[in-house]
Amino acid sequence: MSTVTAFAPATVANVGPGFDVFGFALAGVGDTVEVRRRARPGARLVGVVGDGGRLPREAAKNVASAVVMKMLKAVDARFGVEVTLRKGLPLGSGLGSSAASAVAAAVASNGLLGGRFSDEELLEFSRYGEKVACGAAHADNVASALLGGFTIVRSYEPLEVVRLTVPDRWHAAVVHPHFDLPTKKARSALPGRVPLAALTANVGNAAALVAAIAKRDCALFGRCLMGDAVVEPARAGLIPGYAEVRRAALAAGAAGVAISGAGPSLVALTNGRRVADMVGRKMAAVWQERGIGADIHVSRVGAPGARILTEE
Repeated sequence: MSTVTAFAPATVANVGPGFDVFGFALAGVGDTVEVRRRARPGARLVGVVGDGGRLPREAAKNVASAVVMKMLKAVDARFGVEVTLRKGLPLGSGLGSSAASAVAAAVASNGLLGGRFSDEELLEFSRYGEKVACGAAHADNVASALLGGFTIVRSYEPLEVVRLTVPDRWHAAVVHPHFDLPTKKARSALPGRVPLAALTANVGNAAALVAAIAKRDCALFGRCLMGDAVVEPARAGLIPGYAEVRRAALAAGAAGVAISGAGPSLVALTNGRRVADMVGRKMAAVWQERGIGADIHVSRVGAPGARILTEE
C-alpha cells in the first residue's frame, strides 16, 4: 500500500455548558487528507486545496502535515510521506476545521502504517494538530471527529473520552455566517475567574444534558444547551446578530440554540429533520437581512466519525 485517503467530519464542540468537554460529529461536510509514501524520509506538504491560500504551506506549521510528521517520528519511519489536504470546511467557522484536518491526517497515516496506532493514540496525535493550529491541545473536536457520536472528554490527564449514541431523530441545524472568528480571539474573550454561581449552573446543565441523552429527552437537552453561564455570555458579543438569530431559531421550533465551538456558527437542536431545515433557513435569513451571507448545514446529531476512503 502506497497511498491512503481519509475523511474526517465537521464537529460541534462545547455544546452549551460543556466547554472543552462535549462535542458531536456532523454528517456530509469535512476535510480529506491523502498521504502518499515516498523514499525520502520526512513529511512534505505537496498541496492544499480549498483554503483560499490562507493556510501555512510549511509542513511543520500546517495541521495535517504536522500530524503526519509526528506519527512518522513516533515509529522512526525510514520512509517519507507526501501530504495533500483538501479543505471542505471554512476556517474560523466553529465547525472544527482544524480538528477535521488533524484527524483525517492521523487516520490516513495510520492506514499507511498498517493500523499500528489505537484510537487513544490517534486522539493524542490529533490533539497535537490542534496545538499547532491554535496553541491549545483541546480534545473536544478531535474526539468527535475521530470517534463520531456524542463525545465527552472526562479527563485530559490522562486523556479519557466517553462516547454516547444520540437518538436518530435529533437533528442539528448549524448556520455559518460568512465572517471569521479565529479560535485564539474567541479564547481571549474568556473570563480569567468564574463566579461560584456560574460554575454551579454549568455543572448542573452539563450533568442534565448527559441525562437528557440517556432519557432521550430532546426538550431537556435543548434547555441544557442554552444553560452555559460562563463561556457563551463572554463570546456572544463577538458575533453580530447573535441574539436575533437565537430568537429566530427558537421561534421556528428549535429546542435550544448555542454557539458552535468558538463561533461564529450557531447550532440549533431539533427533534426531526423537517424542523431542522426550517430552523436553519430562519437563522440564515437574519444574517442575510444584515447583508451577511450564511451557509446552512443540517445533520443528525452524532454522525459517524472519520473513515478511510481509499487505499492503493
